[in-house]
Amino acid sequence: MPEPLRRARHRDVAERPRTLRTVARRGVHTLVLAVIAGGTVAFAGVAGPDATPQVAADTAATSDVVAIDRAEAGLIASRFESRAPVPGAAVELVVDGEARELTTGAASVAELLTEAGVLVDQDDVVSTPMTAPVVAGMTVEVATVDTIDKHVTETDEHATVEEEDDSLPRGERRVVTEGVDGVTATTFRITTSGGEETAREVVARAVVSERVDEVVRVGTAEPVAPPPAPSSPSPSGPSSTAPAAPAAPAPTGNPKAIAADMVAARGWGSDQFSCLDVLWERESNWNPTAQNPSSGAYGIPQSLPGSKMASVASDWRTNPATQITWGLNYISGRYGTPCGALAHSNAVNWY
Repeated sequence: MPEPLRRARHRDVAERPRTLRTVARRGVHTLVLAVIAGGTVAFAGVAGPDATPQVAADTAATSDVVAIDRAEAGLIASRFESRAPVPGAAVELVVDGEARELTTGAASVAELLTEAGVLVDQDDVVSTPMTAPVVAGMTVEVATVDTIDKHVTETDEHATVEEEDDSLPRGERRVVTEGVDGVTATTFRITTSGGEETAREVVARAVVSERVDEVVRVGTAEPVAPPPAPSSPSPSGPSSTAPAAPAAPAPTGNPKAIAADMVAARGWGSDQFSCLDVLWERESNWNPTAQNPSSGAYGIPQSLPGSKMASVASDWRTNPATQITWGLNYISGRYGTPCGALAHSNAVNWY
């Protein structure tokens, strides 16, 4: 830069106020640059690409004006340019049905969402293209789309099926088949848009347990009444009335001996008695007064409740013959033979 202008920049310029004027020529746009030289403000105007700088001064003093090219003039003049702030655009942003008003200086919809802290991925739906310019008064809607896997366990409760059994005393109930609830585990893939479910599909299903209905046998047999006691002849002849003789006592004695006779009377062999011996040894140790403290089962066959044996005789609490008779009837009706009852007991620990 020429020496006069360089010197002018180092002079005290507080002596005179700086002024800036524009010189215009009719029909020609003029760019004016104020140059401080020797305490006087001068203006260098450039009218065109090849124009000679035009100079005007606010005083009569002589000024040194240096010609500059257009690029440098624009650079220096821009330092004095007053830039007005870009006004914001009022828009409405709706995310999953929730609306809010925003004033933004964003240039595009993508910048608007970033500025608002709304993150979208490739599955989300935006009502306006992401590259679209932001226009005052516009509404941009965003519906977020999510996909989740949901695991559901479904239970199919078992039913109870009752079967009549004339080998059991009336009112007695025996469970033949234990019931099991059916359980199925299912995995669903659920798609939501804007917080609302829009699709659901099954991606996996497994059967945890099959449903098995409970089967119960219900006794229908009527209790057998003991035979009437025979009457003894009267000393005065058959026409006289005499008191009835007491009923003959039921067999008593060793429970195992009684059971062996009864097993043989039913046509079962010694092998069946051996099974019966093992079974009732396990249940009661052949004790007529044995009682299970937890369940209340009673007697040699462990009848539950013990009062069921009253269908045979009223002395069921103490008479082994009464208990054995009831026990063999129960085994015959439910398992067929003592060995069948023992096999079931060995499998599930009850019969």
